[in-house]
Amino acid sequence: MDTKIIVVRHAQGMGNLLGEFHGQYPSDITELGIKQAECSAEFLKNYKIDIAYASDIPRAYSTARIIAQRHGLEVIKQEGLREIFAGEWEQFRFDDIEQAYPKEYRIWREDLGNARCPGGESVKELQTRVSTTIESIVKMNPGKNILIGTHATPIRVMACIWHNVPLEKITTLPWVPNASVSIINYDSETLEHSIESYALCEHLLKENLVTELPTTISLLTFSLLKRESVGTARQQYSQAILNSVGFLVPVKRVFLYGCKQM
Repeated sequence: MDTKIIVVRHAQGMGNLLGEFHGQYPSDITELGIKQAECSAEFLKNYKIDIAYASDIPRAYSTARIIAQRHGLEVIKQEGLREIFAGEWEQFRFDDIEQAYPKEYRIWREDLGNARCPGGESVKELQTRVSTTIESIVKMNPGKNILIGTHATPIRVMACIWHNVPLEKITTLPWVPNASVSIINYDSETLEHSIESYALCEHLLKENLVTELPTTISLLTFSLLKRESVGTARQQYSQAILNSVGFLVPVKRVFLYGCKQM
């Protein structure tokens, strides 16, 4: 494996704070989000990063820019890393979506792999877009360590690929917290990959900065995975994957903590 991608979910955005679906709506990060991004920048300051890419949506770009500045890098905007296009749901409060689109929203929560935002993008289309973009970035940067700033749903659909979980089983994998870090090693020629770390957020927890999606959005978030230690967390996460695909995927580091809902 000659190429490493360091994938960071955007820090808390205005949509997270307001409880609104900000798919491709150009919202930025909050004051708390700035602190989260700075915390992840500090966590990654000793990592070698050669080049940085991010979704051009402000909340992902701002998060990546704060991290990239520590390495003297500019961030390359990449539309393919955008969040899912939510169509008619853009800027709607999640509570209002549930009332106005009960059938579609139930599919989003319970059968995400087969979901489509009305008038917008399907999760399957999103996975194709994001995976094509990331694979292209890897192939263009052999041997480099690459920072990638993106969003919750893109990371979750990529997690299916990284863990070899069918998209139909995506609900067995939790949403990752804001500003969490996932590190994946790639062979830039074959695109074979291995997970070095997934959803690292210990640095955020230490500063009481961990936030994630509320349970009204998803049936499975990190805070719902009860644990007593990092070892227990790793076992429980691996068991969730085992239950979905029938075999274990080795993950060197995964931190699942009790996160405050935000």
